[in-house]
Amino acid sequence: IVLSTALTTAVFCFATSANGMLVSFFGGGYGEYSGTYTTLLLIPAVFFSGLIFIMSVTVISNVFQASANQRMNEFGILKCVGGTTKQIKETVIYESIWLSIIGIPLGLVCGLGIGYAGVQVTSLFIDDMNELQQSIVMRPISIELSFAITPMALIVSVVISFFTVVYSAYKPAKKAGKVTALSCIRGIEDIEKSDMEVRSKKWIQKYFGFEGVLADRNMTRSKSSFRPTIKALSLGMILMLCTGSLVLQAGQLMEFMDPGMDDIILDYCSNRTYKINAVTGRNEAIIEKPIQSQDAEVVRQRLLEYGDIEVIGVGCDNETYHVNMDRKYLTAQMQDAIAECEKSEIELAVDIMVVDPISYEKLCQEADVPTGSTILLNYYKYNDNGKMKHVVAFSDTLAEIDLQKANGDKTTVSVDAFLQESQVPEYLIGLNENPIRLIVPEAEVRWYDWYCKPEDEQAYIQYAESVGEEFFPIETNDSYVKEGFTIRVSKADTIVRVLNIAIVIAEVIIYGFVGILLLIGLVSVISTLSTNVMMRAREFAILKSVGMTEKEFNRMINLETLFYSSKSLCYGIVLGLIGSYIIHLAFSKTTESSFTFPLTAICISIIFVFIIVYIIMKYSINKINKQNTIETIRNENI
Repeated sequence: IVLSTALTTAVFCFATSANGMLVSFFGGGYGEYSGTYTTLLLIPAVFFSGLIFIMSVTVISNVFQASANQRMNEFGILKCVGGTTKQIKETVIYESIWLSIIGIPLGLVCGLGIGYAGVQVTSLFIDDMNELQQSIVMRPISIELSFAITPMALIVSVVISFFTVVYSAYKPAKKAGKVTALSCIRGIEDIEKSDMEVRSKKWIQKYFGFEGVLADRNMTRSKSSFRPTIKALSLGMILMLCTGSLVLQAGQLMEFMDPGMDDIILDYCSNRTYKINAVTGRNEAIIEKPIQSQDAEVVRQRLLEYGDIEVIGVGCDNETYHVNMDRKYLTAQMQDAIAECEKSEIELAVDIMVVDPISYEKLCQEADVPTGSTILLNYYKYNDNGKMKHVVAFSDTLAEIDLQKANGDKTTVSVDAFLQESQVPEYLIGLNENPIRLIVPEAEVRWYDWYCKPEDEQAYIQYAESVGEEFFPIETNDSYVKEGFTIRVSKADTIVRVLNIAIVIAEVIIYGFVGILLLIGLVSVISTLSTNVMMRAREFAILKSVGMTEKEFNRMINLETLFYSSKSLCYGIVLGLIGSYIIHLAFSKTTESSFTFPLTAICISIIFVFIIVYIIMKYSINKINKQNTIETIRNENI
């Protein structure tokens, strides 16, 4: 109960701390992005709270069930002296309430401590992000994550924790109340029900001897006693495998986002808004402050004044135009890549691209066309369930394209040449937003980048920042961009490094919560295993009294440990692999990803399960061995 409450409280600590960070950065209500950021806060909070609830209900319910099984004799005596089913049921429920009164306040204190420590660790990564952002955004931006908790968050945490405990106790209480008085006193209910199901397994007799047969029959007769332990161990396995899969997928995501370039980039990007066009009813992108390719060339010439360097300029507008294309112009591979290939005409989005004059001339020479021509990049890359496929997009019979805007305006452009993927320079390879990419001599675009590889990077960055401030002055010191554009200078991989830090933060948080969830599961395993062993003290004493040696007894217990640990591993590994594959499928929809068998996580889980179970069983058996056999049998009979 303490661990469950602590973890729930820690979740709300993170949520309220993140809320405080967003309010300080964007202001109350998060500004125009309120819906997005509210969702980003609520979804993880709801997901983790739900996961904690499921795990806690499973574990706490198992503990109450084990406690009720141990006290069946007591419940039988109460029924014999007039106790009703309702009273037995209410006894267990009231016990859960009293335990909540003790455990929940302790859990709140522990949860505040866990939340505070987690926020402090996370803020270290936030500081790294701030440092990187300072280097890529030409304005002071600082995100600060401070520990915060509200009275309402604490109240909600208490309510959730209390409901979790009472709900967990309800099923064991209901079951305890239904058992008859005679069955409670004699303790034969489960055995009588399961006797008909016991079957001798020849392979167990062959490989494990009579100790193995006894261990198997004990498990078969006492399924209800072993089930909570198997369930808790299986849940732990599933969590470990899914966490391992998340880490592997995150690593692949980091590799996928790596641009493979070390250029310094001066980047200009206009803000945009969307509206529904009143005439056509289409969603129309409004670019607030576009940049002309001629003006971008002036900036490039200014950058060239730095010294002996080469500067490449690339700009793009990828939201203004679309094309209704007859599918006869698409290759078979391209038709397979486009979901709408059954239609006679397919609507395709368009990238209008411009490059600096020198780069443009080189592209024209590569395509063997005169300067002033329109060049179509004739390849398409798309994610096919985690695998990046490269196809030739259009047939060479495509001679012209009708560009259409959301307002209904049309412009016809001729396709003067095609460039295949092998002919395209590196700085254009990553620009694969839309199926149709046209390189034109001049255009008005939303964003423009100037690439350079200087020898002295720091000196060039300072110079590029001064050029950016000269041509694109920032008139406000607000941390949130309001001029209608952003301007930044950075290395090509810096933004990816910021995203990688965000991924690491997510990994640290997930590891922390999964670790505490496993700790909750471990409490259940310790409680149910030790209780089951103590409840079987008379059984063990009888076996010893009829001649079972200590070696045979230990072998039987070790085989029981092996059998239900193996059973837990079978369930946990199978369901964990299914969960890992589902995680892979989710990643594969958005990025290049391959399913990696979580072998390391499986090995760690197997070792963890066997060691934990062995230690608990060994401790419990040693405790029983210290008891006198005759006294144990006599006390049980009394």
